[in-house]
This record gives sequence, C-alpha cells and structure tokens, in this order.
Amino acid sequence: MDKLLLGIDFGTSTNFVTKYDFNKKDAIAIANMGGYGGTNIFDNCIYIQGEDSYVIGDSKKQHSDPENFFEDVKRYIIDDNKKYRVPNLNNKDVTAQYIAEMVFKSIAKKVEENENRKIDGVVITVPYSYGKKYRQRLQEAASNAGLNVIKLIEEPVAAAISYGIFGDDIQENQKEKIAVFDLGGGTFDITIFNFEKSDNTKAKIEVLNTDGVEKLGGKTVDELLSKKFMEYIKIDYSIFSKDKERIKFQSQLNNIAKETKESLSDSDEEAIYDNLSINGENKELEMDISVHDFNTWLKDNNIIGEIEDALDRAIYDIDLEPKDIDRVVLAGGTSTIPLIKKVVEEFFGKKSEAKKDLGELVGHGAGILAGLSADNSLQYTVIRKTSKNIGVARGNKFKKILHKNTKYGEESAQMALKLINREAALTVSFYEGNSARIEESEKIGKVEIDGRDFSSEQIYISLVREDKKESKIKAFFYNKEKSLVCEKYLEDI
Repeated sequence: MDKLLLGIDFGTSTNFVTKYDFNKKDAIAIANMGGYGGTNIFDNCIYIQGEDSYVIGDSKKQHSDPENFFEDVKRYIIDDNKKYRVPNLNNKDVTAQYIAEMVFKSIAKKVEENENRKIDGVVITVPYSYGKKYRQRLQEAASNAGLNVIKLIEEPVAAAISYGIFGDDIQENQKEKIAVFDLGGGTFDITIFNFEKSDNTKAKIEVLNTDGVEKLGGKTVDELLSKKFMEYIKIDYSIFSKDKERIKFQSQLNNIAKETKESLSDSDEEAIYDNLSINGENKELEMDISVHDFNTWLKDNNIIGEIEDALDRAIYDIDLEPKDIDRVVLAGGTSTIPLIKKVVEEFFGKKSEAKKDLGELVGHGAGILAGLSADNSLQYTVIRKTSKNIGVARGNKFKKILHKNTKYGEESAQMALKLINREAALTVSFYEGNSARIEESEKIGKVEIDGRDFSSEQIYISLVREDKKESKIKAFFYNKEKSLVCEKYLEDI
C-alpha cells in the first residue's frame, strides 16, 4: 500500500487537507472533513469538550458554548502573553500553540478514521512573511500531535506549484515570471517567482522576492465591518457585564460581517437587518451598505494602502517593473473582493488568474510536495530564499548578516564583531526582521561561544539557512585571520 502523505493548509480562517495519489500523480482532497458549501474546506476552529475530546470545523459551537470555542489561533502562536482559559479543561490556561496542537490531533484522527490507516507524513503550509519562531512553534504543535512533519512550505510556493506544474496554461519549455497574490483570512503575501517548466513532470521554481503584511486578511475586513456596525448602533464592549455575553455578541457581529463582505462582492448594496443579543436583551441592527461605502472604508482604513505599498516593494526592490510580470495568480478568498482585485490588476496592467477554488490552491500544492518525498517520478526544483533579514543588535540598531532573498543553503558574507570579554563564555543573540530598528525585530535564537578560542577581540560571523525540514540557521565564527573557529546552530531563546 502506498504511503499516506498529506498536505495541510493551516489557515487563519480555514483548513484544507489533501493526500497524494500515487496513481494520479497528483494531490486530492481528503473527504468528510466537515467542510461547507459543498467543499472539503473547513473552518479553522475548535470546540473543546474535555481532555482529548475536540470538535473541529464547526463554528455553530461558538453560539452554544462560546467560552470553550476557539478560533484565530494562528495569529497568536508566537504571543507568549496570549492565554486562553478553557472551562472544560478545569479552567486551565493554555497557549495558542497548545490549541493548534489539539487542532492537528483532531485532523489526524479524522483522516486516519476516513482512510483506515496511519498517516506517514505531512507537509504544512506557512505564510512567507512569518519568521523562525512561528515556523518552529507550528512544527512543534504538529509534531506534539503525533504527526511526522516532512517539511514546512511557504503558502505562495505551494500555490505556484499547484498552479504551474499540472496545468496547461504554462506550456512545456516555457519560462515565466509569476506573481502570486495571496490574501487569505489573516495573512497577506505577494511573492514573485521565476517558473520554468520542462514538461508536466519537471519544473523549476525560483523565489525572486516576497513581501506582504503579517496580520492583514479577511478577518481585518470583518473587524472593520463589525466596528462600523457598533458605531451605527452606538455601543462599545464596555457595556457587557459578562465575558460570555460579550463573546456571543462578537460572534454574531462577526457572522454578519462575513455575510456582508461576501454579499458586497456580488451586489452593489446590502440591506442588513438582524437582532443582536446584548446582555440578554435584543437590539436591532438595520442599515444599508453600498459598495461605495465599503470601498471607502477599505481605503480610509489603509487596507488598500497597505496592499499597494506591498505590491510596490515586491516589484521595485528587485529592479523589476509591473510589466515584467507575465502572469498574476490569485490565492486566498479575500483576494476576490472586487476593489482589491481591481487594485492588483491595475498595478500589473493585466487580468489576474485563479486556477481552481482559491481556498484549495495552497493545500493542493502542499499535497503534491508531500508526495514528492516518496515519488521520484516527478522532478522539480524549488529554490527558496529567506523572507527576512537575520542579524545582530548593535546598540538600538539591527545589523543584517544574512540578507533577505538569500538562497537557502547559501552562506552570507562575514560581518565583523568585537568581543567584549575574550576570557569568558559569551552569548551572541540573533534577530530577524526587515527594519533597521532593533525594537521592531524579533529575537530568534542565540549561540554560546568561548572567547578564549579566539586569538583577538575581532571576530567575524556568517550565517546560513539550511534547506532541511526545520530550515535551521547555522552561525559560523571566524578569527581575525578569517579561519573558521566554530560553527553552531542557533539555540532557542
């Protein structure tokens, strides 16, 4: 029997799981995962009934028992201060990573029941803009859930694989520059690729540049609409005396916001009429919203501005012009909002394309990648690059060593550093970010070295991100003669 290899698109709003079919040489959806609207996509939410008893993908649980219902955990996996109190776990406080682990356990259980066999390995998608700490914690959550993580793959890379290798749009022996515009439920990536296709079994993808906004997506739009509703009925959250009532109210508003957002993608005006529960009493929400209103809110709240800025950086930072892009591929459901789609198409001067259901594109590519770990009949190369600079602090400045867009496996140039005390064990801390200010960078690891191993106070450091499943970062330390003294992987902070 062929191995059971999965691709998991772990999204902010939704999840999609595929398996590799060794006969079709393609990835197909795992059925019966609790999807909606006739698809196999399901909400990334969980209802905790008790220890090892969870229900995933059922947002209705939010209405019946909101205090034991959780969603949007992807955004908070690296937030050490974010805690969730779970009444059904004896009021235990848990982290977003712990809840993500429960989601992965539930996915694994459901898949193995459907397939009647054990999972052999998974490829999990991550936003390109997310850094080392997020990737590490997501992998830990999946591994702690009992899954063998083959690798993490960036969402736009998975989308490009899904779009390009098996489709007929890109002909054999053709090379194109492709922009993948991936605006999902909670994250936004714009990634520029070189895509070279030999035939339907051979291709090469090289990442040229990536940009985006870590916390911009469909949920941002939902929160904006919810805020407008609250302004209209003239209330704020301070009026709620109980958390349970506030959570129930937020859930109602959020659902109305989602429906309004979707309706305004197809019509010029939406008439809203609903009864909201506020501290046990009903209050009417009755208002009309036009597409003009909606578009004005998107502009005035800088959602469109942030998208335009990211498009500019993605193209001009690598000395390209929008006209140099041969193909623009949409991924993520929020990219279909008419104004956003229009902004993208006007920027590049061409129509955008969507190969299949936008919610399935990334998970499909992840499933193909999972299969390639065991199927040698498909051959392609993905040249991945770092999405952020990695370096050290010098006062309040962030000094880059490994630059953004450096290929995985390529060692950086050496940067000089002065040892403060050459007679002691020293800790060198490393940061990740795209700002020159150290406070806007994230501390991602450390290395301990012995100053006595160096002949002088002057040392040199270089870095490399290895293209293994963990994408580990290794630091190299040289003496003043540029001879290698030691090399060590970054340890967790």
